[in-house]
Amino acid sequence: MCLNLIDEYYLNTEIKYQDLNELTADFIINEYKKLGFYYKYSDNHLVSLLYNYFYLKKKGKHQVLEDILNKYSINYKSSIHNAIYDLLSNEKDRFLLWPGVISEIDDGLLYKLNTNIGNIEVYKASEMFKNTKSFYIFKRNLRNCCHERSFEFLSLNRDYKAVLSYDENLFVGGHFHSYLEKDNITLDIASNALYMRREDKEKVLNKEILTKLTYDEVILEFNKVLNEIPKLNTDDDKLQVLALYHGMKKGIK
Repeated sequence: MCLNLIDEYYLNTEIKYQDLNELTADFIINEYKKLGFYYKYSDNHLVSLLYNYFYLKKKGKHQVLEDILNKYSINYKSSIHNAIYDLLSNEKDRFLLWPGVISEIDDGLLYKLNTNIGNIEVYKASEMFKNTKSFYIFKRNLRNCCHERSFEFLSLNRDYKAVLSYDENLFVGGHFHSYLEKDNITLDIASNALYMRREDKEKVLNKEILTKLTYDEVILEFNKVLNEIPKLNTDDDKLQVLALYHGMKKGIK
């Protein structure tokens, strides 16, 4: 196996599906334009579509657009996962505007969410780890850094395991995602989310599990992949490389 094969695989999975989600958003926009006013917010069709949905939901006039989203099989788990990113990064107003979100109450640490896929309880991880050696990680950029931050946390907390998964996108295909587990506790560090109950985690992270690895197993597996793909660098994002590697082995396309 060569490095080019890993790169090509990444382009043909994550990047391909990003493009297909953009195309789906464009179809939805064109269909909605026949029925209601549409504001072009961005050249990115998905960003622009969500902006218009948020605006309409704020006004209570989103049902027509939501019907079209359902026609194109919007993935509400993905939508609510994205909403939790916003909620726990202090974008609380926008959280309430995501498709599938109904309401939330919180006490500053625990958030009780009412959604169309059920009730979810989630804690703000940065507050829960405030007085630990890992707190500095939560001061860094978390969003879109799931592999890197998960490995950082794992290196300091070796009683956890890294979970490498393949999560669904909003409309088409999926993407590779890393988070952490210990017993029934789940830390989705990229969204600053801590789930204390498995049933809450499974409502948003119940996707295809590629593998679960301890810190020592990550190092061992990464070194094996290094031997198989010599052009990899020891500084490469270990969990991302392993997620792609396991995705290839499992035949995810």
